[in-house]
Amino acid sequence: MNIVMKQYFLFFLFISLFLANKVICQAPVAAYAGNSGKETFYDVTEISNGTVLVCGYAENFDWVPSNVPISALSYSGNIPNSQGSNRYGVILQLSHDLQTLIRIVHFPQGAVEDIRFMKFNSLPYSPTGDLFISCNTSDTDNNNGGYIIAKLNNNFVQGYPTNVSNFAVVWAKSVAKETHPWDISSNNLIYYVSGEAHGYDWSAMYSLDQNFSRRVVENWRTHWLNNGNEFRGTPASSNPNGGINQVNYSGITFKIWGRCELRSWTWEDFNSIHPDGNGGTRKGKWPADILFNSPCDPQNPTETGPGYTGYSAEACCPVWGASSITVDKRNGDVYLGMNFKSYSNPFNSPDFEPAVIAFDESGSVKWWSRLYHEITPAGDTIESLPDQYVDALAIDYANDKLVVGARAHGNNTENLWEGNTIAINPAAFGFQNRFTGVNGDIHESWLGKFDLNNGVLTNATYLAEMTDATSSFGDPHPDPNLDGWPNPNSGWVNLNSTRISKNALKVSSSGEVCIIASGRRTITTANAYQKMVKPFYGGVSAWNSFVRVYDSEFHVPKYSSLIVGVWDTLTSIGGSNTEIYGIHKTSDGIYAVGKQTADGIGIPNGNPIPVSNVPNWASNLPSGESAIIVFYPASNIDNPSDGYSNILTNKAVSGDRRLFNIYPNPTTSQINITLNEGFANLSFNYTIYSVEGKKLISGTAENSAQINLENFSNGIFSLIIECGEITVREKIILIEDK
Repeated sequence: MNIVMKQYFLFFLFISLFLANKVICQAPVAAYAGNSGKETFYDVTEISNGTVLVCGYAENFDWVPSNVPISALSYSGNIPNSQGSNRYGVILQLSHDLQTLIRIVHFPQGAVEDIRFMKFNSLPYSPTGDLFISCNTSDTDNNNGGYIIAKLNNNFVQGYPTNVSNFAVVWAKSVAKETHPWDISSNNLIYYVSGEAHGYDWSAMYSLDQNFSRRVVENWRTHWLNNGNEFRGTPASSNPNGGINQVNYSGITFKIWGRCELRSWTWEDFNSIHPDGNGGTRKGKWPADILFNSPCDPQNPTETGPGYTGYSAEACCPVWGASSITVDKRNGDVYLGMNFKSYSNPFNSPDFEPAVIAFDESGSVKWWSRLYHEITPAGDTIESLPDQYVDALAIDYANDKLVVGARAHGNNTENLWEGNTIAINPAAFGFQNRFTGVNGDIHESWLGKFDLNNGVLTNATYLAEMTDATSSFGDPHPDPNLDGWPNPNSGWVNLNSTRISKNALKVSSSGEVCIIASGRRTITTANAYQKMVKPFYGGVSAWNSFVRVYDSEFHVPKYSSLIVGVWDTLTSIGGSNTEIYGIHKTSDGIYAVGKQTADGIGIPNGNPIPVSNVPNWASNLPSGESAIIVFYPASNIDNPSDGYSNILTNKAVSGDRRLFNIYPNPTTSQINITLNEGFANLSFNYTIYSVEGKKLISGTAENSAQINLENFSNGIFSLIIECGEITVREKIILIEDK
C-alpha cells in the first residue's frame, strides 16, 4: 500500500471509527451502588478534569472494589452529630463515562450524616474553583444540630482533598434543614439561612467571610454590635454607637414579633406603588408590607393587619420560611427565595405568600417579585389563595436571568404567572401555560425566568403532570420529540401533584433548564431512556421520579425521562419507589443521582429500575436502600460548552482511541501504547499533560511505547498521540497501588 493510499485508508477508518464511537460514547448508564447497608447519592457535578463527583452517604464500603483508594478527611473542631446514625458522608470521583470509580473521600464514620450539596466558587463550566460542601447533622437544638457548611482543602483537580480547611455549624430545623439554603461567591463569601420556618423560634440569613466568621453587610438592616446589642438601620457604618468598628456582624431576620425586617419603615415607602415585573403593580416597597396596615418603626415594632389586599400575618407562626439562595459569581449579587405564612381575612383561609428578593453585593435590595399579581394590569386588587413556595433558584449566565422554581398548592383565578401572559413579550408561551382541569387540592410546580437587573418576567411554564385517569387531551404536540403526547396548551386535562426537587435546579451553558421532579402520568420525550405509557393507549401509570431538560425559553422539554422501578401497567405495582436528588448537564447528556427506597426491614420497595452498562464497581440490582446513578444521553442536548473537553489542554484534538491500545487505565505506574493490527511500522508522537495544560512527558515511538508515571502524584492526566494527520486524546487515571 503506497503512502497516499495508506493516508486515505487511515482517514476513512478514522471517520468510521469516530462515528461509531459517537454512539458508544453516548451509551446510557443506569445502575445501583451499595450492598445490604443504606446508601444514597445526593448531588452530582462534573469538574474541569473531565471527571464526575457524586456525594451522599454510605453505611460501609464493602461494595467498593479493593483497588479503589478510600481516604478519610481530617478536621479540627466539634461537629454536633451526637444523635446521628453512624454512617459515612462520602464523595466519589468517577470517570466521565461512570465506568471507573477513581477514589472515595469521606468523613470519619459518624462525624456527619451525609454530604448533601457540593458547590464551587467558580462559574459553571469554567475551570473548577474551591470546593465547598454542606452536610446534615443530627443533634439537639442546644447543640446546634442542623447542617454544616465546609470548605475542603482541595477540589479533585489540583489534588485530592485530605482535610476540612474550615467549617461553620448551622442550627437548622424544618425547611432550612431540608433544603440547605446557602451559596458561595467567587471571593469565598458564604450566604446561608439558619433556624426554622413557620414556627415560633428564630430564623435569619447571615454571611460568612473567608475565615468562616459572620461578617458585616453594609446595607442589611439588622446589625449585632460587639457589646451584644443591636443596631437596626442602614448602612451599618451609620451605627450611632461607635460606627462600623463596633458592628460585629449583620443579618436579615425572618421573624415578625418585635422586628421590622422586610417591611417599610416610613409611610412614603409603605404607600409607594411599584411595577410588579409583569404588567401589574403592587403597594409597598418591601415584600412583607402586604401583611400589615402601616409601616413599622424599628424602635417600636407593631404587627397590625390586614394589609391592603386583605392578608394579615398568620397568628400561629411569627417566623417566616427562607428556602433558597443563589449568588451571581460575576458580581456577588445575592438572590433569596422565601414565603410568608399569611391569613386571608376575606376568605377566612390560611395561606402562604412567596417572594424572591434580589440584593446587590452591599446588601441593598435591587428588586423583588411576588410571582403573581397583587394589582392586576386592569387595576384590580386581588388575593392569590393557593399556598405558594419557592423551591429552587439558579442563574442563567448565558442570558442574564434568574431561574425560579416555585410551587403552588391549589388553584384559583390568580396564581403563579402564566406562560402566555408575559407583559414584556405578548408572543411568549410556555410548554404548559397554566393550570388545567378540576383537581384543586394538588401541588403544581412552576418555572420562571426574570431579568437579573430589574426582576422583569421574561419566560414561564407550569410543570404539572397528568392524573392517571383523565380525558380532554386536546391535540398531539407538534414537536416530533414529544412522541405524540397531547399538547398541554390545547386540552383541559386533570393534573396531579408534581414537585420539583428542592435546590436541585441547574442551568446549562446556553440557558437550558434542568430539573428533577416527581409526578404521576409524566410526559416523556421520544428520546427518553425510560418512557411513560400514554393514557390513550391503555395501561396505568405509577408515581415516578423524572429528569427533564427544557429549552431556554420553556417552549418544550428537549429531554424527559423517568427513573423508577419497572411497574405493572395493569396494577401500577412495582413503581413509586425512587427519590432523585441531584442532576448535572454535561456535554453529551445528563447525570442524575438518588436512591431506591426500602421498607422498614431493608427490603427494596417495588421493582428495580431498568439498568444499562452497569460499571464493575456498581450493581444491577438494589440491596435494601441503594443509591442510584444514571447517565442519560441525547443528541439534541449535546453541547461541547456544557463540558470540559477544551480545558484539559490548549491543543485542539480529535480522533478515536481505538486506533491504539492504551492500557492499563486506570494504572498504578505505567501506560502502554500499541498500534492496532493493520498499522504496523508507523511512528507516532506522544505527550502527557497535566490538567493545567503543563507538558510532563513527550516522546516518539514506532509501533509501541511504555510511559512510566511512577514519579507523578495520583490524579488525572491527558495523553495526546499524533500519528500522521490523526490526533487522539485519552484521559489517563493514575491511582495508588493498594
